[in-house]
Amino acid sequence: MKKTFKLVAGCDAQEVAELAIVLPILLSMIFGVFSFARAYNIYSTITHAAEEGARVASAPVCATCTALACGNFPCNTTVTQTVEDIITASHLDAAQISAVVPAGLSDCPAPAPAHACTSPTLPSGAGQISVCRDVILNTNLNPALQACGTIVSFRYGYQFIPVPLISFNSINIPARAQAVVEF
Repeated sequence: MKKTFKLVAGCDAQEVAELAIVLPILLSMIFGVFSFARAYNIYSTITHAAEEGARVASAPVCATCTALACGNFPCNTTVTQTVEDIITASHLDAAQISAVVPAGLSDCPAPAPAHACTSPTLPSGAGQISVCRDVILNTNLNPALQACGTIVSFRYGYQFIPVPLISFNSINIPARAQAVVEF
């Protein structure tokens, strides 16, 4: 106790003023680094969830089965369950998820059916994702090289930690993944 009192009593006013100037800047930088690191972690997680959802949506359930409820591919409930499982495993709030329907999609050539974009609700009822099936994934290539597949997309609303001197409120982090349909 005596040593601490002597240390504080030995400080000049200049040192206290320097601490008062430097400490808020240092704390703002620490909170900023933490906020952006968390935003990157969320981006990585939701991108992984979208990739897994697209992979599940484009893989046939059974190659020899007929008359399944959703055809030969998994239903949207299976896709949304896959996405929600990854989101909840990372302790993210599924209520922050909202669907984003991609624009400018083209139908796959015949005999594939016309593309269909749906926005199913997650099994918990918290948010929605967009699942677009039977779309051309690489429209900029030669038509002979184009591939048909599925696109899963959504966005996650992230609220930054309130940091002095920085005016970020919230952002919508997008996630979009596509997978070629396997036949």
